[in-house]
Amino acid sequence: MNRWFAAVIWAMVAVSLGAQSTAESLRPISITVFNNATLLPGAGVLGVWGVPAHPGFSVGTEFRYNHDQKNEWFQTVRVGYFYHRYVQHGIQLYSEAGYRYHFGVPIDLESRLGAGYLHSIPAAQVFELSENGTYTRQSSIGRPQAMVSISLGGGYTFQNMGNLRLFLAYQVYLQMPFVKEYVPILPNSALHLGVSVPFFKQSQVP
Repeated sequence: MNRWFAAVIWAMVAVSLGAQSTAESLRPISITVFNNATLLPGAGVLGVWGVPAHPGFSVGTEFRYNHDQKNEWFQTVRVGYFYHRYVQHGIQLYSEAGYRYHFGVPIDLESRLGAGYLHSIPAAQVFELSENGTYTRQSSIGRPQAMVSISLGGGYTFQNMGNLRLFLAYQVYLQMPFVKEYVPILPNSALHLGVSVPFFKQSQVP
């Protein structure tokens, strides 16, 4: 399992470097806040919002594979954190391959496919039954997990504000293996509200 996670991280780095070398431009820094829920798509309020809310945030950037004004192909690298009460603290490191379609200048729609690493830390006390029949509290630094995701979203770019982009994205991801005995794959959904601002300067592709 540890070899698998190492391979995922190395693959994310390799993909990001490849994207950087093939389609470099002024790339953004992106920050989101989100509500995480253990729900299947379509569940929750309006099919996208879990109750009660479990807060999270993420930070990342993206690399463009091309510079077409209408059809944009890109790669993201993101780090995230969320807190699910009584269940877990989640630390995420993942990458997404994405496609974005621009309707004229300000409005766009996008889809993404992602994979990466999720470190799950219990959000409740853990006890273990000892040989003498008593329970002892166990400390835990968490468990390594894998995650695969799909996202759909849209954004609006404010050209008079330095091309600041405000966006909304609905992400569904699978966390595995969560509990091998009875919940090997845990479905999660997250509704992201984010802002993206051009930040890192890079050389242009012909």
